[in-house]
Amino acid sequence: MLLAKPLGRPSAVQKHVSPGERNPIEGKFGQAKTAYVLNRVKARLRGTSESWIASIILVLNLVKLAGAALPSLIFKILASLSMPEIKILLSHLAEENRKQLISIKEMFNSNQVEIKYTV
Repeated sequence: MLLAKPLGRPSAVQKHVSPGERNPIEGKFGQAKTAYVLNRVKARLRGTSESWIASIILVLNLVKLAGAALPSLIFKILASLSMPEIKILLSHLAEENRKQLISIKEMFNSNQVEIKYTV
């Protein structure tokens, strides 16, 4: 086996990143700029600016973790219940939903809410 340095000029970029790998990263920066005002950090000192940026990125990560953890938590809770307990839970939720719909309907029927249409 022969090991040698490859011939020719070395490439300028050692590691290429495919465009598909950068899309989620760019999307998160866009989300941070629009929803979490990353583009409006007005701190004057470098340390303060870095703290603001780190806080915004922390919030982004917490939101992502919360979104991933919630379905898992719901599944674990439902898996720990037996079938009769699930039926009781679902009937309780349906009853609460029905009560809320009835109260909204009564509010509209009693003319407490005025609906105006503008064109």
